Amino acid sequence: MNQKNLERITEDTKIWTPTLDIVLPIDGSDIEGFREWVNWSGWKGYSPHHTAYDFAAYLSENGKVVLGLPKETPVRAVADGVVRQVSHGLAGRGVPYACFMNIEHGADGSGLFSAYHHIDPIAQDGQEVKKGDIVGNLHKDKGSEEGKLVHLHFGLIHGWNVKDRECNPESIYPSIARYRAEPQGSPDFKILGMNEQPERYIANFKKLLVNNGS
Repeated sequence: MNQKNLERITEDTKIWTPTLDIVLPIDGSDIEGFREWVNWSGWKGYSPHHTAYDFAAYLSENGKVVLGLPKETPVRAVADGVVRQVSHGLAGRGVPYACFMNIEHGADGSGLFSAYHHIDPIAQDGQEVKKGDIVGNLHKDKGSEEGKLVHLHFGLIHGWNVKDRECNPESIYPSIARYRAEPQGSPDFKILGMNEQPERYIANFKKLLVNNGS
């Protein structure tokens, strides 16, 4: 859609739609060698009811699939809003989603939220933020376990009066829906829509060849 035709979020906005003037929570230009996102939800704790999107894997400029993002990658507000909840949590103590931030958009009390998990928050509770502002950085737990790859668990929630409040970010951002890993929840996957499967690497902990692309 033409950028000029995008709609600003207002006090009357009740649901997330692809026509809204919003940005991705992670700008690919902040990741060296980034090309496109791959929808891959890791290999631990995946559920078919997983309605959020894990920014956890991407195609690189050299044709590889990289699993895991660089630590301290900036995380950005997807639209203007107010930070409503921040938790610095119990990082590294095995508490799921302990480091997170929620941002409310539109009217005060609208219930239209974007949610950011596994981050080190920078913005403060009650702070007004603008679209594209850096509100945190990706968090890296201590240790080198493969299950602790750096990633962003990102969710969108519709307003209070919408029956189905959980919104799949893939339906809002076409750019993250092009490549999908199947099966989810496993490093042994194929990327739908690609005839020749690329090599895969685990980033940040150790350079590990998962397969040779065959």
